[in-house]
Amino acid sequence: MAAGLAGLLLVGGVAAWRLASATYRGDLAAICHAEARSGLTIARDMPALNEWMRGQLATREGNELLSTLHDTPADRRASRLRDSADAAGIGPCPLAQSYDSLVADADYRADLQRLCSLLTFPDLAASDDAARLDALEDWIDTQAGSARTKALAGPLRSAATPAERANVLRVASREMDVFTCDVARTIETPPPAPDAGE
Repeated sequence: MAAGLAGLLLVGGVAAWRLASATYRGDLAAICHAEARSGLTIARDMPALNEWMRGQLATREGNELLSTLHDTPADRRASRLRDSADAAGIGPCPLAQSYDSLVADADYRADLQRLCSLLTFPDLAASDDAARLDALEDWIDTQAGSARTKALAGPLRSAATPAERANVLRVASREMDVFTCDVARTIETPPPAPDAGE
């Protein structure tokens, strides 16, 4: 009986100590370092990571921050978390960087989906190689939102053949899980022969 009472007191003491030592700053640190501590990533395991973070939080303020992050548009989550961490005196916040990377990947993927779509380039099949390259470069220069998309202009221009140019698009799109690139198939197809009357 005494051993059971001692065990209850020990458990109660640990719980009381944890509650007394729980701080918003500690919750922020748990959120900021959630990927390293949990072994999960925001890119691949977002629901599980969110559940893990929820289980680590010990203050009302920490739970409110996590809820606010979920309700914040994706492109503003990193700055919201970074501002909160800076205000609490927490150094680098790796999860904020992961949020930035998630948004950058989404922007790049969206660019590649448009760059690979013949809806973006309806006249591409009827154009010659030079006009096809010009169309791609013009779109990248004027429409692309991601710096990574803009960086494709150089490799596309320096590709020695249309097949190599198509491969630049295929490699980039596959890396971002864009598995269909109709534009790549079109630019490696020989352009139509000019009409005999021209």
